[in-house]
Order: sequence, then C-alpha cells, then structure tokens
Amino acid sequence: MGDQLADALQMLERGKSRTVKSIPPEPTGTVRLDVTESAGTVVKQWFVTLESGTARVRRPNSETPRPEPDAVLRTDNETFDRLVRGEERFVPLFFRNALVIEGHLGLVHMLATVLFAGPPTGHHPRDFVHEEAGS
Repeated sequence: MGDQLADALQMLERGKSRTVKSIPPEPTGTVRLDVTESAGTVVKQWFVTLESGTARVRRPNSETPRPEPDAVLRTDNETFDRLVRGEERFVPLFFRNALVIEGHLGLVHMLATVLFAGPPTGHHPRDFVHEEAGS
C-alpha cells in the first residue's frame, strides 16, 4: 500500500479536498504532522501551513529550517491512513487518545476537516435532503 497521507497532502496543496469545496480562510497557522512507529518514535514529519484559504505542505530536510508549529498532530501511520480513507473519524480518535494534539486545537481540527474524508458511504445531511427532494 502506498503512503496515503502523503497523497492526501499533495492533493490538499494543489487546492483539492475531498471534504470541502475550498479551504476556509481562518484559522491560520502551521501544523506539524508526526507519523510514529508503534514504539512512539517519530519516523516522518510534514509541516502544513494554512493561510488565506490555501495550504502549503513541506517535508523537513537538513537544508531548510523547521518552522515553529502552532500545533502538532501525532499518531501512527495506520491511523493516519484510516483517517485518509474515511474509515475512522478524527474526533472519536482524539477522545480515545489514539492521536495526540499539542497546541492550537482549532487549527488541527480545521486541517482534519479539509484533509480527512468522512465515511465512504456518508452523506452530508443537506446533500441527502436535496437528493431525496429531487427523486
């Protein structure tokens, strides 16, 4: 299986989201995504900056300085993949301590809203009403 989180982040940077038509202009800031192994060791990091309705995604390397994030979202690769596929929901995982958030919770929640899909068979209530009214 490929790296689904990396694919979803690339789509987000190109301005495409499976969950919303456009990225809201607020809140703004940088979220660091930490992908961990089962022992809790960070193996991959991404920095996602949300600003003025756009997303900029960067992988840190030795040549570029690491920005100071406003928030950190940390969990293992399997959990990130389930979130991307819509098999898990962000808020229940947060309350079950399956992922760790440090810093600006609202910023992380906004990123989760635009990055992670809902359930594959889920419908927004308004879409459901419009579908039923059209039939």
